[in-house]
Amino acid sequence: MLEAFGVNNDEIGETTVSENSPRDALHLLSAILEHSGERKVSPPQIMIILDALAGAQDSALVSRFPSVLAICSRRGIEVDSSNLLGRYWESNPKRQNLEKLLFISAELFRREGIPAPHHLRQIAESLKMRHAALAAADFVQLSGGPRVAVADMQSALKQFARERPAEPKPAAPQTLRVGSTHLGQQLELLFSEKQKELIFKKLQNQHFTKTEREYYSRVVRKKLAVIAAPEIHELATVLTQTGSRKDP
Repeated sequence: MLEAFGVNNDEIGETTVSENSPRDALHLLSAILEHSGERKVSPPQIMIILDALAGAQDSALVSRFPSVLAICSRRGIEVDSSNLLGRYWESNPKRQNLEKLLFISAELFRREGIPAPHHLRQIAESLKMRHAALAAADFVQLSGGPRVAVADMQSALKQFARERPAEPKPAAPQTLRVGSTHLGQQLELLFSEKQKELIFKKLQNQHFTKTEREYYSRVVRKKLAVIAAPEIHELATVLTQTGSRKDP
């Protein structure tokens, strides 16, 4: 179905979405959200989707506005008010809708404790004078559009945040007991005394002379790179497994 609107399911990021094709933008939105926001999408496409939602007549679609902003937060995409709002006069109904949706979205991010995209809070603060009443409202009435339940927007945001794939946690750095007798004895099996000295200096972030720096780069680093190679690890594991094979 998406192909009929020029949207490729496999390469969302390469899709060209026209500002004059709101249906393309809304179908692209569905494709992105259905895949938990992991499809490729560019900042201009995000801005077009937000703009299209502000003019949509389906309240269920409009309620997904905060979810699109959550994609911005996840991808590090800034919400550019000049690009999003600057194309309309302040009295323009589309701009008024965008302002309302941005303001209430910022409030929902705050309520749920979900990281908001960059600049959203500043934008909401600048709109406070005109739309402060929305912070306690149950519905958002769009100009020339539907009446959207705040609870539906909040539910859509919570669901999208809940479905967010867990980001892999960085491995905790292993603490090396620099200078320990055991480590020193192991290094002596593979490195000369001078090379071992340079390894400890590197671990302790001590200053290298020009000669030491060149020697470390030319010799020691290359040895360490070989030791760190997965193939060497695998070979060493196979050859040192107790009982796996008899020594010749």
